[in-house]
Amino acid sequence: MTESRSYRGQSVDDRRRLRRARFLDSGLQLFGTQGYAGTSIPAVCKHAALSSRQFYEVFADREDLLKALYDETQDAAMAAVSDAIAVELEKQSTLEEMFGAGITAFVMYYADSPQRIRVSFIEVVGVSPGFEAHRRERRLQWASLLAAVSERGAQQGMDVTASDPLAWAAYLGAVNAAIVEHSEDASTTVDDVMRVMRRMLRPGVLG
Repeated sequence: MTESRSYRGQSVDDRRRLRRARFLDSGLQLFGTQGYAGTSIPAVCKHAALSSRQFYEVFADREDLLKALYDETQDAAMAAVSDAIAVELEKQSTLEEMFGAGITAFVMYYADSPQRIRVSFIEVVGVSPGFEAHRRERRLQWASLLAAVSERGAQQGMDVTASDPLAWAAYLGAVNAAIVEHSEDASTTVDDVMRVMRRMLRPGVLG
């Protein structure tokens, strides 16, 4: 009855989406501060002011919540990078300018939230074999996206001698490590991260 009063006029699906969003927000806050191992489902439910029954209506378990949160941040970061690169493509910018814009979008998305950094690059490591396989799939998606951009640049006559997805996977690992280092070292600025990542593009990845 209380639930009906709290969500009057909203459909069952709308209420479920709202609960899911609240659980995701609580997961981000708790996993991003206390860590995945240090956060229980009851703690997530308490933070979200929802019941365990409502939790299991939208997530199979704690790992499922972490995976959904990881995918949400990855999707948002990929959208930010894709949009930034698309703008530069439209302007017929150089490849360095395109990737520079993409790097800036990626770094700024994560730099805005220490919790996102911890969840996306620290807490997800080694959770389970299945989660590791999922993380690899996401890395390959990133590598394929960036390799496709460099290939398009080559087709437009830009100076590119390499668009190897494996090289991009290695580059992404370096980007992630730099972002984590920035989050843990107050003397390292966002500009430092972007400067280093731009330097690694050429000759390292683009040739």
